[in-house]
Amino acid sequence: MMFIHDCTVYREENGVWKRYELRGVLWQDVQAANLEKSGWKDANTLELFIPHSLGFKAKKKDMVLKGIVDYEIQSKPSELYAIGDVRTVTTVDCYDFGGDMAHDKVGGR
Repeated sequence: MMFIHDCTVYREENGVWKRYELRGVLWQDVQAANLEKSGWKDANTLELFIPHSLGFKAKKKDMVLKGIVDYEIQSKPSELYAIGDVRTVTTVDCYDFGGDMAHDKVGGR
């Protein structure tokens, strides 16, 4: 199973930010808003589908950008906000049935 999008994932490992390029994912922006006492609040989210065939397992707190981003974090992850629309992984659900259809559904904000 191959999807049409690519993304770049940044993950902190032992105090160092590592970059992973994922090709063949499905990136879906979900537009939403919540009505609160102070008015409408943006509640946009991300649904990212990562086939198990890519050999990558997303984790909560990973930072994700759509497309392949050739940038290494120098000191802190907030640097990524100058590059593009950064999402932070909040959920990872595993769907390991269906052989070639096995994938993780990743949610983010």
